[in-house]
Amino acid sequence: MSEEVLSGSTRQIGRKGPCRRLRSQGLVPGIVYGLGESVPVSVAAKDVLKILESKGGAHHIIKAKFDGDKKDRHVMIKQLDVHPISDKLLHIDLLEIDLNKPVRFPVDLEVSGVPIGVKEKGGRLKMNKSRVIVECLPKDIPDTIVVPVAGLDIGDGVKVSDLAVPANVTIMEDPDFVVITVIQPAAVEVTPVAAAAAPAAEAAKPAEAAAPAKGSAPSK
Repeated sequence: MSEEVLSGSTRQIGRKGPCRRLRSQGLVPGIVYGLGESVPVSVAAKDVLKILESKGGAHHIIKAKFDGDKKDRHVMIKQLDVHPISDKLLHIDLLEIDLNKPVRFPVDLEVSGVPIGVKEKGGRLKMNKSRVIVECLPKDIPDTIVVPVAGLDIGDGVKVSDLAVPANVTIMEDPDFVVITVIQPAAVEVTPVAAAAAPAAEAAKPAEAAAPAKGSAPSK
């Protein structure tokens, strides 16, 4: 878990107009929650994006200093509101943390390898859960949890209890829940084209002239 630095300013909570002005200046309005208080702030959108694009993304511990605030804080990104069309950052919630107390945080699962049941037997890898909640000290939160799957055959799976994490990290999920499995390939329905075409072809043949009955006289 690496530490990032984020600076900004405190702000007054008002109507939507001030927030729109902040966004037009490349800033993102937000609130710092936790440890008994909430502080409205604004930060540079480019600085938030830089943190998100680095390894570990939102899992970083952020050392935050806001002009007008009475103290430096350690925070983590709790929630981001993003415009559905432009992808522009609209709002950020930051969670203040105590570095000496355990926290619970979602961590993404990272698949490593191609299952033998997929590569050799046409199976399909199914992820039933893409992230799990862990509990540990903030500095120990892993960027991702790597899940090796190369040895999985069709019908095999990986349970929560199979996930490898450091001893000081606890996964707060049902240990018997299957997070990843290799399933049978989807059945392909084959239409019997030849069989369906045979009756149609037979019906399309021109009717043959009936042979005259044996012993009958030819017509004049």
